[in-house]
Parts: sequence; structure tokens; C-alpha cells
Amino acid sequence: MLGVLQTVPAVPSYSTLPLDLIGVIVNKDTPAHSVCLVRCLYPSKKEDVFQPGQNVFDFAEIMEIHRDGVLLRNRITNTPEYLTFEKNKPIEKSPTPAPIPRLVAKSPDQVDMDLSPKTIKAYLNNLPDLLNSAFAAPRYREGKNGRKEIEGFELSRIKEAGIVEQLGLKNGDVILEVNGEPLDGLATVMRLLGQIQNESQVKMTVLRNGQKMKFVFNRK
Repeated sequence: MLGVLQTVPAVPSYSTLPLDLIGVIVNKDTPAHSVCLVRCLYPSKKEDVFQPGQNVFDFAEIMEIHRDGVLLRNRITNTPEYLTFEKNKPIEKSPTPAPIPRLVAKSPDQVDMDLSPKTIKAYLNNLPDLLNSAFAAPRYREGKNGRKEIEGFELSRIKEAGIVEQLGLKNGDVILEVNGEPLDGLATVMRLLGQIQNESQVKMTVLRNGQKMKFVFNRK
């Protein structure tokens, strides 16, 4: 360790992002040159080194690096969070279950649901639960010049009574678009999560058994 920065006396809430802090090197004289090693847990495990101002696997931005943790800006909620070492993670009470979405209408090609603000907030504040409630794998199609392109994300291993199942999705569904924007990569998914949290209505195009369906989620 090159030096020690003062520990933040009053830190934001512990980060719920699927990230683990592995190590830090703190430069006391030039904090901007401090570095941290972070492991991404989803969608695949990988590690990399980051400095203040850099984005961490599209989930967050490094704001400050301290001897006992890293101050992040969650790119989904646009709020500060503190990522600590595993041994320093606080013991948290089990979160209050989110209100279940209310099915308004259903037809072979469209599903309408109402979601309360409490439901949306609970989903976003418990991102690991959201990510662990199903497995999403890129689905490819033949693009220009014979190159494969991501056309959406196929769901599998949907957890019973989990968030994804509550939203009416099934194993084998392929999420193609959100609010008309194609899901062509993880970065797009993370950016859209940040954009839609304040939308009064979100529309999702899903391919199910070869047929396209619309899922409409209304904030009520």
C-alpha cells in the first residue's frame, strides 16, 4: 500500500451491485492514481483493475478509493454506494418483500401489468436478487458480412416466485426490445435499467415460441 487515505466517517449504503472488492492500492499523495481490483459476479466472473473516474463493468463509476472500501456511483440508480471487502460487509436484515405486480390484462400477444413505486424501488435496490432470479444468455443472429449480432437475451432457470416470474416471463422467452430499443449488449441493458426507473410506462418486446409478444408495465 502506497499510503492511507482517511476512512470515510459516514458512508452511503452498502452496494448491492454484483461486484466484489478484491484489493486496493491507495496513493496518499495523488489519490487519483490509487487503484482497486474488482471482481464482476454477473453475467460472467471476471476481474480488472480500476482507477477513480473509470466505469466498472458498466455497473458503476469509481468515485474514491479508500483503504477499507471504494465509493461508487451506481449507474442504474445514480446514487453513491460503498463497496467493501467481503469480511467487512455489514450484516443486513432481510429486505421487506416487494409488492407483487398486478396483472391487468392478458391476451396471446400482450400482457399488461401494474407496478407500484414500492415494487420498482425494491427491485432496483435488490439488484442481486433481480439478476439471480433467472439466467439470461445472449441470443445471436446472422448480421451483415456474416458476423453474429446479439438480437436479445434468452431467459432460462427462472426462479420460482422470483422477480422475473412475477413479471410474467417464462423459460425460453427472448427479450428483444425495451421501449423500442434493441437489447444488443449488456451495456445497453444496464443503461436502459437506469433510464426506465422513472418512466410511467415501460414496453418490452418478447419472443415466445416463435411469436412476438408485448409486455406493458405501468407505474401505478
